[in-house]
Amino acid sequence: MGVQTLGVDNGRDAVDLIAFGVKFDLIIVEKTLPVLNGLDIREMGVRCKMLGVTACSGESERQAFLAAGVDVFIEKPLDPEHLVSILRELDWQW
Repeated sequence: MGVQTLGVDNGRDAVDLIAFGVKFDLIIVEKTLPVLNGLDIREMGVRCKMLGVTACSGESERQAFLAAGVDVFIEKPLDPEHLVSILRELDWQW
């Protein structure tokens, strides 16, 4: 699909990359990340689209992600077909 990816070890590293000028179209975050919680990334000034994923299910999990500012929330596993569908949907919103 022509997508370039960059992985980091924790939420703080993602925020640092953005602070150094790296541009992202989409950030995929877990609810629980080392160093900086995935739900706190938006509070750090990140403004790109965000996809929240978690192994935990339930309405409270979904609400926590949406309240934190993610654009899309899904439960794991994040299979390739589902990700492609999400990327296509988000592409219309950019």
